[in-house]
Amino acid sequence: MRLTFGVLQGHVFETESNCVAFLVNLDKHKTSNIQFGEASFQLAPKSISILSSCRRVVFETAKVNAQHGLRTAQVVQSLNNVDSWKIFKEPIPLAINNTTHIGHRFFEHLSTTKDETDYLWYLTRYDYRSNGDTQLVLNVESQAHVLHAYINNDYVGSVHGSHDGPRNIILKTPITLRKGQNSISLLSVMVGSPDSGAYMERRIFGVRKVSIQQGDHKSHSLNNELWKHQVNPDWLIWRNE
Repeated sequence: MRLTFGVLQGHVFETESNCVAFLVNLDKHKTSNIQFGEASFQLAPKSISILSSCRRVVFETAKVNAQHGLRTAQVVQSLNNVDSWKIFKEPIPLAINNTTHIGHRFFEHLSTTKDETDYLWYLTRYDYRSNGDTQLVLNVESQAHVLHAYINNDYVGSVHGSHDGPRNIILKTPITLRKGQNSISLLSVMVGSPDSGAYMERRIFGVRKVSIQQGDHKSHSLNNELWKHQVNPDWLIWRNE
């Protein structure tokens, strides 16, 4: 049974032996009195009172104390002193290094690392036949989160993805090659792995396309070159002491 008196409401649920009533005050600011049965009840603003046997208040929402968090602040320790930092870096691998992951294609990142690390090197060698002072550009398309590129052990560029951006990340960076054999080392980085979504089994990650552009000439694809892949558990470690 429902009783309505403006902003005041009463909801009664009754059987032969039991009776429960809910008295509701919908007013957001005013405390109101209501006569229910043989007794009068005071209802706090925006509250519900529950009556056992339709006579005795056993619960009032206005008297519930919600838990709240306590914010505290602490002084932040500055770590800007360069003397307190040290860097430990592994050597950049070359395509001539021994590795078991070899093929004329790019190996998929996650299936190659087997979740042992976020880092996978893609390594190859490029025979450059000098053609004057033509500008050279390295183009790399990847479906990883981060990519670092090195030519003959020299860093040439990086690219980072974003949460809202496309899955592909593209690196276009000018490079310098020496005449003859050159080592190309690409470090693919995954910042965690996806764990939800449709068609998970069809998703691929890692380097997808690599080419070198010489001036206005057609770019030379390296996709089918002999690529070696090296799994690195911890390529770069920063430590503060």
